[in-house]
Amino acid sequence: MKKTLIALSAGILTFTWAFGQEAPVAEMTAPAAPAAEGEASDSFFKISLGLSSKSGNTESDSYSGRIETGTTINKTILDMMIEGAYAESEVVDADGNKSDEQTEGKVKGVANAKQRFNGFFLYGNGSALHDSIAGINFRGIIGTGIGIYLVDEDNFKFTIEGGVAYVYEEAYEDDDYFALRFAERINYKFSDTVTFWESVEVLPEASDMGNFLLSAEAGVDSAISEKTSIGLLLQIEHDSDPSSGVEEKTDTTIGARVTYSI
Repeated sequence: MKKTLIALSAGILTFTWAFGQEAPVAEMTAPAAPAAEGEASDSFFKISLGLSSKSGNTESDSYSGRIETGTTINKTILDMMIEGAYAESEVVDADGNKSDEQTEGKVKGVANAKQRFNGFFLYGNGSALHDSIAGINFRGIIGTGIGIYLVDEDNFKFTIEGGVAYVYEEAYEDDDYFALRFAERINYKFSDTVTFWESVEVLPEASDMGNFLLSAEAGVDSAISEKTSIGLLLQIEHDSDPSSGVEEKTDTTIGARVTYSI
């Protein structure tokens, strides 16, 4: 599986470089990157399927899927995403003996709404997560705050956000608390066929700043037809105070995917 991912990654990077260097072909416009915010009448619906390799609390290869949709109505921006992963891994006991493969699962959903004003926007968002690998039966987060477009151009958007959030978690040890929220996001179109994005979100507990959640994502997509693109995706999830029985604080996932836009 890892050799396959390496091969796919190399091929995708080659495609990305090639399309980025050549003059864009009119009918091969890349599907919109996630939350390409603020474009007048843009609506999108995308389905992605991919192969991923994960390190952290488990060394595993997984099959993943993601659905993204969004629309812009005047100055109101609405986005939703749901993703899931099915992982295959082997369990090794203290004596080094391998047991049969087991499956682990992860499902995450995110919804986001923004209302734009002159020079800034107000936002509200919510997310729900189940991650059996990290021992999380359910984690729900709702938040609100204010954001600013540091750059707001057709091919380059850079936003920062700050606000408050409420975190509720059911795991080996249940927990809930109020948190501060800081986030940033970049969307950059190298050409009509190649798009890059990255985002970081940090949620420190309001009463204990040393206890925080961090989520980071970066990816690149390259169009191979009017509706289809291939890409690479890197995801990092960090929990400074993981549940009892969970050894690693950070999970890293890298994968290759194919995306179809409707």
